[in-house]
Amino acid sequence: MSEILLVEDDEEMVRLLEQYLAKYGMNLFSLTSPLAAMDKLAIQHFDLVLLDLSLPHMDGLELCRQIKKRYPMLPVIISTARGDVSDKVIGFDSGADDYIAKPYDPRELVARIQAHIKRSKNIVVANETLFRVDEQKFRIYKGEEPLELTLAEYEVFALLIRHKERVLSREFIVNSVNAIQWESGDRSINVIVGRIRNKIGDDVKHPKYIKSIRGIGYQYIGN
Repeated sequence: MSEILLVEDDEEMVRLLEQYLAKYGMNLFSLTSPLAAMDKLAIQHFDLVLLDLSLPHMDGLELCRQIKKRYPMLPVIISTARGDVSDKVIGFDSGADDYIAKPYDPRELVARIQAHIKRSKNIVVANETLFRVDEQKFRIYKGEEPLELTLAEYEVFALLIRHKERVLSREFIVNSVNAIQWESGDRSINVIVGRIRNKIGDDVKHPKYIKSIRGIGYQYIGN
């Protein structure tokens, strides 16, 4: 069942959508407060957010911006009676994935929700093995999940990722990674790479990400 978060202050609209979307295997959770919506997103998974623009305490566009900043992969559909082209442009500029003007045919809404959820899940599957380096936070993410790495592991893995497909010698790694000095030099590189492989689910015999180059060093071959 798909989980939909609706941020809407029209109680009649909420009741109608709850009943209608339930027919299509969608569970609707509704809130009127933008702040409460952000709190809810922090503790519960949702497949899509359906968002009205006219909300108390915070403009819907600002809420959309905050949602997309914190959860960039979460689809957001703006649903509002404000149907001007300028409002639509601003909505898309705020990160919205779609815009549907009231009044609308609920069948169209269902079709749009289903399309965005399907697209979002396909993107997640495609990106679940992608590694992203955040140099400001000294973190590496596998998909959207941060890896639990020591400083030495982070620096070695980040170095390999930045030099994708290039064979890096152990000497080069030692000279490029400050934290190696705390791990007893180049002999510890094998240990560090081994720990990295364990944490990213790589197989030394059939590597998907880090390949050992005998007598030289390592090569990042990931996607």
